Amino acid sequence: MLLWTLTPIYWVVLSAFSTPVELYSTPPHWLPRHPTLENFKSVLITGKGFRGSKGVTATELIRKGLRNSVIVAGSTTFLMLLIAPLLGYIFARLKFKGKKFFFFYMIGMIAVPSWPVLIGLFAEFSKLHLLDTLWGLIILSVAYRMPFDMWFMQGYISTVPRELDDAARIDGCTRLGLIYKVVLPASLPGLIAVMIISFLFSWNMFMAPLVLTYTLKSKPITVAISEFVGQYYAEWNLMSAGSLIAIIPPILMVIIFQKYIIKGLTAGSIK
Repeated sequence: MLLWTLTPIYWVVLSAFSTPVELYSTPPHWLPRHPTLENFKSVLITGKGFRGSKGVTATELIRKGLRNSVIVAGSTTFLMLLIAPLLGYIFARLKFKGKKFFFFYMIGMIAVPSWPVLIGLFAEFSKLHLLDTLWGLIILSVAYRMPFDMWFMQGYISTVPRELDDAARIDGCTRLGLIYKVVLPASLPGLIAVMIISFLFSWNMFMAPLVLTYTLKSKPITVAISEFVGQYYAEWNLMSAGSLIAIIPPILMVIIFQKYIIKGLTAGSIK
């Protein structure tokens, strides 16, 4: 399974450091005979070597794609850090009519596959003038993340002792102050896990942006990279170099916050 998983990654790394001649050689080379950094130089600095249409350079594809992905993923993560704890607290602590119905209704949204709803989403986005906009991608990403992140925070907040709530309310803390000053600090590992998972989901979106965007002003990096393969050309070396650049931000975030992710995902398993 490890070999099955890592072989495509190895081939991307190999392609990123190989010349086009070596990539199309027969038999294929498992190690580049003449390693080069020209592919990275092209997608980051010079923009040369891309045969795409409309005069778009490789540098424009990568830079604008990265900018759009940072905006969408960053905005989605920020909004979920605000929304998920509030919804999680509501369903974990408060009592109100129809609570179970609304909870299971939102949880049921997790099971809705993305493919069947894309046609409907395209029609709705067209009516709302959200096609080919970053706002449209942010709204879509938040909507997809909300059920899972709410469910995750609800389970985590449920493990926080209610005595902390009572003590804070006796000291005069408001409900909102209670959430952000008492409950969230006690739920920090879960909140960081929500942050990382939301960022990774938004950064890795491909199918929905592929359908809902059509210019570089809103295409994320995942869709921008696919532009290196067209009807009459396939720049595998540039595509591989761009792919390696695109995976750096999520890898760094996972490395930095790894211990919090593990704590957040395993919390409550032994309580």
